[in-house]
Parts: sequence; C-alpha cells; structure tokens
Amino acid sequence: MVFEFIHRGHERSLVLIPGWGFCSDIFSSLNLSYNYILPKGPVYCDISTELYDFLLSRNIAKVSILGWSLGACIALDFQTGYPDMIETVYVVSLRRAFDQEEIKTQLEALEADPVAALKQFYRRCFLGQGADYQWFSGALEESSIRHWDISELRKGLMYLKGKIANLSECAGTQLRIFHGERDVIAPLDKVPEPPPGVAIEVIPGTGHLPFLSSEFERRFCVP
Repeated sequence: MVFEFIHRGHERSLVLIPGWGFCSDIFSSLNLSYNYILPKGPVYCDISTELYDFLLSRNIAKVSILGWSLGACIALDFQTGYPDMIETVYVVSLRRAFDQEEIKTQLEALEADPVAALKQFYRRCFLGQGADYQWFSGALEESSIRHWDISELRKGLMYLKGKIANLSECAGTQLRIFHGERDVIAPLDKVPEPPPGVAIEVIPGTGHLPFLSSEFERRFCVP
C-alpha cells in the first residue's frame, strides 16, 4: 500500500480511509483542519503495518485517523496495533458486524455483474443524499469502478465477513463517532456500543456518507 501526504498548512495530520468500493477521492470535498494522509490505491484489508512504516519514514510520531465504513474497521485495527501513535480516532458509519447472508448476496451480485453490483451499492449508500449522489455519479463513479478489480472487492467482503467491530478497545483514546440518520448500509441500531462518555453524533438527513454534509464539518470542528 502506497500513501500520499498532502500538506495543507496545518501542524497535525489526519489519515483518511475510505469504505468498500470507494477510493480516497470520495474525501476530496472535505475541508478539515489537518494535513491529509491518503491511501493511493483501493483499501480492502488491514493496512496497519504499511501505514506505520509510512509514518516512520515521514518522522510522524502521532496522527489522527478517520475511517469510514470498512475504513472505520481498519482505523480501529491501527488504533489497536499502534495506540501510542493515535491522537484521535474518528469513526464514521461503522457497523458492528455484517450478516453472513448480506455478504453472500453482495458476493453473488459481484460475480454476476461487477459494474452493476457496484452501481447498485453506490445508490444504496447515497439514499437520502440526492445532491451528493449527483455529484458522485457525475464526477467519481466511473473512475471509482475502474480502480477496482473483482478480487480486491471480494477480499474486502471477506474482511468484513470476519469482522466484529468493538469500540470498547478505544477506552482511553480520544474517540468521536459520526453516523448518518438515514443510513441503510449501517443502520443506527447496528452501531457498536460506544465506550462510557462517548456519544454517537447523528448527522440529520444523511445516509451512509454523512461526511459529505456541511453539518458534519460543523460538528467536526466543535468537539
């Protein structure tokens, strides 16, 4: 895994990890008070060792990390493996676990027609976010599909199939949890139980991509 460091004039750095079927350009409209560290290729499994090596090569001792959907699971992997390198973990659209039947259905759709399966998945992700979907479908959808091959998508589903997200391991770490009010990929009742004292910050009117909302940025800047 290769990473890109984008210096944006800030002292702190934020690792941004996208979800299944998406590339890092899904974060292109975000304007947060950090320098960005982005994976340059598709992410479908634990990348903690590669990220650790990249941070060492850059002499970066601490980062914050924002993981969205599958990326939230991967952010928790890194926090578990390298807790001393973490300032804040931002968990967005995290689901506790996926049903085996859901994974099987998505795999079957993928095997039958990868492009149609991804497009259907994208539409479900953007339910409740019509304007954001128009932007994505016009600007990023085709390039996102081209970036993926079926073996990587399959590996991502297998990673999720065996994953049970547990936020209790973040006790003692600065943690913030964001979720879309209308998310059908990771419904609110399937979010893992947060540690004591940590609230789930629900972004109204959004689906699986609440970070595309201006309300997300406003909340993000006000801990």
